[in-house]
Amino acid sequence: MSIQNTTNRIFLRGDTATFIVHFYEDAAQTIPLIPIDSAKYPMYTIYDPSNEVIQSGIGIPEITPGRYRADYIVAFDAPLSYDTSRWRVEWSIVSTDNRQIDFVEEFDIKDTVITASETREQKFITLVQNPYRAILRETTQPYEVALDVFKSNNMNQKVIDNMTTTIANGIKVSPDGDSMVYYYDIDASIINQCCNFAIIWKIRNTATEPQQFVYQNLTVVTPKVLMLVTSLRMIVDKLQKRLGTVQSYEDSDIVEYLARGAELVNAQYPTTFFSFNMMPGALTVHHILYSAWYALQAQQLLNVELGFNFSGQSVTLDFDQASGLADLASRWQEFLATTLTPAKMALIRRNSPVGTVAGRQYRITDINLFTFKVSSMQGGTNQILSQMTTLGLLF
Repeated sequence: MSIQNTTNRIFLRGDTATFIVHFYEDAAQTIPLIPIDSAKYPMYTIYDPSNEVIQSGIGIPEITPGRYRADYIVAFDAPLSYDTSRWRVEWSIVSTDNRQIDFVEEFDIKDTVITASETREQKFITLVQNPYRAILRETTQPYEVALDVFKSNNMNQKVIDNMTTTIANGIKVSPDGDSMVYYYDIDASIINQCCNFAIIWKIRNTATEPQQFVYQNLTVVTPKVLMLVTSLRMIVDKLQKRLGTVQSYEDSDIVEYLARGAELVNAQYPTTFFSFNMMPGALTVHHILYSAWYALQAQQLLNVELGFNFSGQSVTLDFDQASGLADLASRWQEFLATTLTPAKMALIRRNSPVGTVAGRQYRITDINLFTFKVSSMQGGTNQILSQMTTLGLLF
């Protein structure tokens, strides 16, 4: 006899909890157990941590015979689970040959404010030529999870195509705190250059539900960028914004600001095409300041959302940091507008010391137009030194 459940182990207040159970005669699940009375069985009862009956009823048959479902809307004031006190659902079925089979399953109800394992990261970073573990956290256990990975410079071709939990060496799943964690290791041979990857998790909560998508942006960086992360954090993260607090900057946030700062540096005249992984040392200060300016825009939006004003009979309380941040960003813009263009011009001239010299010989019998690079001693069919001697410029 085989009894299997695919129920989510954790639910949040306000969620619709779905319990799914399989009743079969064999382990291969090919011979379903037939209830003696489908109007009475399988029956289920849901108990809260204090052993009070919360809901009971008859399981709803799924499309596949032998599989049943029960739904329960978790109240917003439902008791929360504890280590020694959990919720449970009890199933009972009487088969056509008068056998009674009982099945008990425990589950947890948590509140969203104590879901400690959730992450705030909106993008992720890894070092070039290193393997990367793509992670999906879910407070409930989906019916189906699959993974696609695209490289940003070729979105028409998948580097990982429809990887699932059923494939050998495919997606793994493990409970972690109050979450179910799905993970897959992307090989280092795929992450062999600095670029972006689009990681797309495809989730189906039930067999009949359309797929939902969770998007992750993976940026591959060099160790130099990790050094810049510290440099940028020293500018924008000096107050009470520490890692682990609500308003802190994640390292992945800092890398995003560095990437946008590099684009701003490149857009300033004269136009350049430096990667934020390979920004020249002469422009590092400008790169960091432009990245910090971009980060301040996000910080200013946050302060606008958190700003408030209170006036009482004898007390006025005003919390507004937006104006100070705007003034700071304006002064940085003025500095960058004044110094960046000359710095880029000097850098370009230093790295490209090639010019041209053009002229025409003065002897009518030896008229020969010539053009050659200053950095080269060869020009046309004649040596540059002999040409300049003929013109009388050297001797």
